[in-house]
Amino acid sequence: MNKNILTAFAVMISLTVIIWSGCKKDNGPKIEEFIIQIDSMIHLDTINFGDTLSIKFYGVVGPNGCYAFDEFVVEYFIEANELAVESWGIHTFNDVCTDAEVYMNGRELLVSEIPVGDLTIVAVQPDGPNISQNVYIKE
Repeated sequence: MNKNILTAFAVMISLTVIIWSGCKKDNGPKIEEFIIQIDSMIHLDTINFGDTLSIKFYGVVGPNGCYAFDEFVVEYFIEANELAVESWGIHTFNDVCTDAEVYMNGRELLVSEIPVGDLTIVAVQPDGPNISQNVYIKE
């Protein structure tokens, strides 16, 4: 009798594992990250040491409402006095998206604590070439 109970228990556990493994969880729509193609950036040519630099970025994020700006990823290279900026977007794979193109529209990045001298700002592009511009930080 104990053998029958153990066999029945093993069958029940096996069936439970099979049923759970067959269940598909809905984790929502698939999301893909990408670097946005920047058309231009606007900033002052010269700022004073200690001031905050405002950089505004322009470009098309995506062809419809399933695309959105996500974040700026910024890296400062001391030796070159260079600020590399990646503009990251996300594409959400939905069944329905608005038809309107999505733009950066002057999305602003604020940068502070910049050393005195010429600073090169580089807008990193997904397929190159990168856009580079300079700003002078005076004492």
